[in-house]
Amino acid sequence: MRIILATPIYPPEIGGPATYTKELATKLAKAEQVTIVAYADTGEVVDGAKLVLVNKKQPLLSRLTEYFFTLVREAKDAQMIYVQNAVAAGLPAVLAGKFLRKPVVLKFVGDEAWERATQEGKTTKTLEQFLTAPEGGLKTALFIAIQKFVLNRAAAVVPPSEFLGKILTAHYGVPESRVTVNYNAFEDGQTGTETIERKPHQILSVSRLVSWKRVDGIINALKILKNTFSDATLVIAGEGPEEAGLKKLANDLGLGDSITFTGRLTHAEIVKLEKESGVMVLNSTYEGLPHIVLEGFAAQTPVVATDIPGTREAVIHEKSGLLVPVKDDATLAVAVGRILADQALREIVVNGGLKILKEKFSWEEHLQTLLAIFASVQENGK
Repeated sequence: MRIILATPIYPPEIGGPATYTKELATKLAKAEQVTIVAYADTGEVVDGAKLVLVNKKQPLLSRLTEYFFTLVREAKDAQMIYVQNAVAAGLPAVLAGKFLRKPVVLKFVGDEAWERATQEGKTTKTLEQFLTAPEGGLKTALFIAIQKFVLNRAAAVVPPSEFLGKILTAHYGVPESRVTVNYNAFEDGQTGTETIERKPHQILSVSRLVSWKRVDGIINALKILKNTFSDATLVIAGEGPEEAGLKKLANDLGLGDSITFTGRLTHAEIVKLEKESGVMVLNSTYEGLPHIVLEGFAAQTPVVATDIPGTREAVIHEKSGLLVPVKDDATLAVAVGRILADQALREIVVNGGLKILKEKFSWEEHLQTLLAIFASVQENGK
């Protein structure tokens, strides 16, 4: 089978769709013909797969048009288009699929209307509250309309969590018969076998630097932790619109020497950070199913995360990690401190993370489910 993997971001950029697309291409290329079409200026090569890049810095209409024609050209002889986003890549993909009469399967990892409204300060609502009563005017309405158009024209929609599956049926009207949850996958062995020395009091945050990731809360928690763990440090891996404000906050709190902002890193560099850190923190107010948590499990690094839908499908409190309330920096500091101070607890959550990774998030099961979706779509002629 020839498969097109269409994605809005791709390594070395950080983000779930980027990491997932490269890993999936690596797996599929062993038995299938794979072409990756990505918005990117540069990209990491996958053995056995073709990589086609579309310049993401050109004006919106120009890049959407180029992406559409690139998909038309590359998918001409393909049997399947598998797209990782419902707007920037999803809209050109369903239009290309319609033009070529090729099936499009869409992975829904997040709601772009809500993300944009949140980042622009137009809403403070949760995703469910926002979709019930949207805020942000015509721009929000446009993005919701585009997503609804795309989602209801894909042959199948694949969310990585039960939480997002319910969002699709309840708020976007996608029939349950076309929604199949397929949990993200990650393998323990993918982090390598080399020995990397742990830095027990190094805290790691890996994410896009956007408002709903609440990296500012992690910085505030570090300030509290310094009262007990004077040598605690924080590494913030990623880039985004919040970077300047986060750096200012670090300096204002007198933490400039204790916090490292890495900017963009390769996946190999991120894996090294994951394996050397004493704890990984995800302080989001929203996640579909956070891939970075699975990476933490695989790196055998304890995870502290917010108790929100999506995340709690992977992190089970005091079994595979610690969960804390949203927007509670003091409790976050306490939870991180527990990990830093309690070796027995560290071992419990690390072992629990490896167990759940194997049982619920294996590549074998993920690929089996995905290929079954592809086969069903082809069989039904959608």
